[in-house]
Amino acid sequence: MSLVVVAECVARPGREDRLRTALEALIEPSLEEPGCLAYRPYADPNNPGHMVVVAEWTGPEALARHGATPHVHHARQVLHLVLAEPMAVRRLVAQGALAPESVAQGSVAQESVSEGLAAEGLADDGLAAEGLAADGLASDGLASSK
Repeated sequence: MSLVVVAECVARPGREDRLRTALEALIEPSLEEPGCLAYRPYADPNNPGHMVVVAEWTGPEALARHGATPHVHHARQVLHLVLAEPMAVRRLVAQGALAPESVAQGSVAQESVSEGLAAEGLADDGLAAEGLAADGLASDGLASSK
């Protein structure tokens, strides 16, 4: 089952551009890592100091390896200087009819729901998940979770 990580960042006043460049610098090397399915920072158009990174990993092991890379180590150093508050990090996994193992073991009704979602391209994106595991992200080295 894939693991979606959502990290919210708030820059110190005057450090908005540095936050953006630090997060953008992580895109290419992160996408080249084994186990990285997606990695994308987003900016709040109404608040340039607020950014969100959405990444998808094949599992917790891939995420742990990501946290040990040189590019993440460098980003930690930069983020320490530019963030106004600790990064809020959430781990999301698909639950219920969206979870791949539920489809494999589930009822016909669950399979029908999942097939409908798959037809819409939503079945495995993890973002529609209702389950939220805020059990920490110390292994990625970017920040603590809340």
